[in-house]
Amino acid sequence: MKLASGYKAFCEAAQKNYPDQTKPGGNLDWAIALSSVVTSESSDRFAKPSARGWESSFHAKLFPSYSTKVGALAMTYKGLMNVKTPFDLALYTRLIWELQPGTILELGSLQGGSGLWFADQMSALCENPGEVHSFDLNIKCIHASAKHPLLTFHQVDLSDVATFDESLLMRLPHPWLVIDDAHVQIFSIFSYLRRFLVSGDYYVFEDDPLRADKEINDGLQLVEQSGFLVDTYYTDAFGTNLTCAPNAWLRKS
Repeated sequence: MKLASGYKAFCEAAQKNYPDQTKPGGNLDWAIALSSVVTSESSDRFAKPSARGWESSFHAKLFPSYSTKVGALAMTYKGLMNVKTPFDLALYTRLIWELQPGTILELGSLQGGSGLWFADQMSALCENPGEVHSFDLNIKCIHASAKHPLLTFHQVDLSDVATFDESLLMRLPHPWLVIDDAHVQIFSIFSYLRRFLVSGDYYVFEDDPLRADKEINDGLQLVEQSGFLVDTYYTDAFGTNLTCAPNAWLRKS
């Protein structure tokens, strides 16, 4: 089966090339273990993160147990791990159509399935398709079939922003859609990338905001001070914060 072979190929590549990362606590151990609606014209669509509560039915109702969470997140695309909920896939499709991004930046490549999905979505939905750039330290885990003319993978240590190619970032066309699904020093990376973003660009923090702890609240305060607002058209499309990025679909004003 393609599904089984996709997971098997990823696990084998991860364990072979990054044994330290597949141990408990490593960046890839979790991946191996994994084997009210508003309109776009709403006057209160954009909100400051500090003005938003953390009410959400996402964890309590959608993921009542870890096994349910695995079932919801174990999504695949063309046989490759995608690891996004059906809700968020629908939201990204809508955002790509609305934004018509010149560039999608994906932080965290995993097996390459989500990067491939974003490239296909851009091809189908954008009048002038742009580029998808996916960044990860563990690029040897990317499947050979994760190929697309619009998609480029880059080996970058996301714990060290100095490993980004600044000349690449400076040339990439806007609007940008940045998706942080790497969970590595997310606000340090944001602090670095924000100087390249312009008005109308989007930045999405996946999964980490579900914690809603002091680190997340302090980080979103930095985001707010940097001129980003929560786009409630996306956070609340299926119900308040029913997304893996609660209060974290952010648009630069």
